Amino acid sequence: MEFITKKQKNRAYIVSVVYFLMVFVCAQMIFIRGINNLKPIYVFNISGDIFGMLMGAVLFICCLIDVQKTGSNLKWLLYLLNAAYIALFTDAIAWLVDGVPKLALINYVDNFFYYLCAPLELFCFWKYTESYLETDRRIVKLIDKFQVAGLFISLFMRISNIFTGIYYYVSPDGLYHRSPLYLISMIYVFSSTAATLLVVVWERKNLQRYQIITFFMYAIAPLIVSILTIRVYGLSIISGVLMLVILLMYCMLNVLQGRDKAIADRDLMLASSIQEHVLPRIFPPFPDRNEFDLYASMTPAKEVGGDFYDFFMIDDNHLAVVIADVSGKGVPAALFMMVSRTIIKNQGLYSRKMNPCTILQKVNNQLCEGNELELFVTAWLGIIDISTGIMDYANAGHEYPCIRTGGGNFTLLKEKHSPPLATMEGLSFRGGQLKLQPGDALYIYTDGVTEATNSKNLLFGNDRMLSALNEDPDADPITLDKHVRNRITEFVKDAPQFDDITMLCLKYYGADAGAEVV
Repeated sequence: MEFITKKQKNRAYIVSVVYFLMVFVCAQMIFIRGINNLKPIYVFNISGDIFGMLMGAVLFICCLIDVQKTGSNLKWLLYLLNAAYIALFTDAIAWLVDGVPKLALINYVDNFFYYLCAPLELFCFWKYTESYLETDRRIVKLIDKFQVAGLFISLFMRISNIFTGIYYYVSPDGLYHRSPLYLISMIYVFSSTAATLLVVVWERKNLQRYQIITFFMYAIAPLIVSILTIRVYGLSIISGVLMLVILLMYCMLNVLQGRDKAIADRDLMLASSIQEHVLPRIFPPFPDRNEFDLYASMTPAKEVGGDFYDFFMIDDNHLAVVIADVSGKGVPAALFMMVSRTIIKNQGLYSRKMNPCTILQKVNNQLCEGNELELFVTAWLGIIDISTGIMDYANAGHEYPCIRTGGGNFTLLKEKHSPPLATMEGLSFRGGQLKLQPGDALYIYTDGVTEATNSKNLLFGNDRMLSALNEDPDADPITLDKHVRNRITEFVKDAPQFDDITMLCLKYYGADAGAEVV
């Protein structure tokens, strides 16, 4: 599996170009303006802003790469990072153009965007905190409405500055000036921060101590800097401090959380390996039997799947084949799959009557015991008499099998379904019988084949499946499996796989094929 997806790579490339282009613009502005023409405090501020931008660019790319591993919803953290980056850029430009009369308009517009960043940053911080806590308290929903309303009011007031000059203005000589009512611009910043921290305090029982400290650190550090520098014109380090705190927050809340997910991923990989080795994987499975050939495969949609196939010799003359699909996904379905497979095989091996209907009836009753999760299993079970080619089968709510007889093409074998396994105790199951002649073949599968979906939400469907099988209907089982799998891949292309894809193909050569070897 690739470390990052193609979409993530493209986003990382675009962000890298845009971010470093903004750094380049700042560097060019310093060259044009000339360092000797800048006050020492301006050089200090600009240097801090550029350093923060470089740190933000690296952090943003790390977030894009790491978002698949941490398990947290980093969308709002990325938005917060973008807002903080723009704040650094506009702050650097503001110092570079300040005091240059011919750049007064640029100075004004630049500060306009700079003022927009603060409420946007605090709102993104709130939304990230809310998504991280995953709380459904009613008070949190009310606070969210307050945050949204406050954001719009704050943005409206900043836009109104164009007409009122309530927060700042740029004089004809190109100098930026704060207005006497500048402090009003900080009302939403302070109140939004306080509301966010209040929610963190309410949810403290669900958080580790380091998580609580991290949220407070993000809020308090810029707050302290704001208070210390609110009346100190010429010193602007809030944006740089904020970027540094975002970096620490990322490390504390997400990288450390990724450690727990890494442990979970390791356990899932182990479960996937166990599941993979439980199913028969050696083909041909019975190299000393030339009366038939079979091949099966399973591709889980997640690390572990709910589909399974199986085949086993009941005695020297009877072969059982089974394919099944457990409802649900992930670990619960995988565990139920293991139990179901074991029970079916035990019943098939030790049942006195080799009747698929009777076997499924006993399996159903056992699976119903203690099925508190109310999972169910669709299954198709067939038992073939190798000497005659007669196969008895039963279908418990599973897909129609495909059959090829008389040297023709594969077609769907449609019959009435019985209910799935584990839905209700005491169920009876319908059965049927096939007479396979030498050269005939049986193909059974799960709904992951026909319901494979492409980017246009179109299903692979029965017709495409039959078309893939009939490209070379006389092919051996492994080739037939490859044909279907290749056509599914071509159909879905880059669309994600939503369901397990499992197939089993049996080709019957007849009792005489075995006799010839003897």
